[in-house]
Amino acid sequence: MKIIYIMDPHCKWCYATSDAIQQLNDTLEGKLPFEVIPAGMLAGEFSQIQSPVYAFAHRKADATITKETGKAFGKAYNASLDEKEIMLDSMVPSRAIMACRATAPQLTLQFAHQILHARFYEGKDLNEQTVYLEICEQLSIDKQVFFQHFSSAENEENTRQAFLFAEKYAEHYPTLIYEDDGELDILTEGYSPYSLIELRLSKLLRRSRKT
Repeated sequence: MKIIYIMDPHCKWCYATSDAIQQLNDTLEGKLPFEVIPAGMLAGEFSQIQSPVYAFAHRKADATITKETGKAFGKAYNASLDEKEIMLDSMVPSRAIMACRATAPQLTLQFAHQILHARFYEGKDLNEQTVYLEICEQLSIDKQVFFQHFSSAENEENTRQAFLFAEKYAEHYPTLIYEDDGELDILTEGYSPYSLIELRLSKLLRRSRKT
């Protein structure tokens, strides 16, 4: 049994839901592992370049998300929206998540949430490898081993395979899937508060105990 967590480093709703998902993980205390799958939401042809039009639209969306979820975006992030010519591409941060999975799998959930915090609170450019260096230092991940995986062709291919999995199983981000002996059940799609996620998981766990 495990929980498959499909998210994207550039997904605002993933940022808004991250506290609830981290709380769920902490409550489970490792009894039900999380498998983090980066989605590639802005990868390839879907990547975007920041612009004044982009900034206006996203500030409006951010205000809506904060109103609905209570999750605040950082001042540094808000200021970063005015920086032009920044490429928003999911590939680099997704490769970092997959490198963490290979290097320190037990820390992948925290690592992914640190990336969301770096983007949407600290306003960091996720194309910069220094972002991941800092996260490795914060989580005590071996930086040399991490960057060996990060730069490898195998890691890039694994990332692309993760994108294909996400495309197949998720219509919205984040998506949580409960997996039990190969059977997949959607826990939640898009934003959900902790109470709702926990309630749905409890029902699925009770069902699993009966079978």
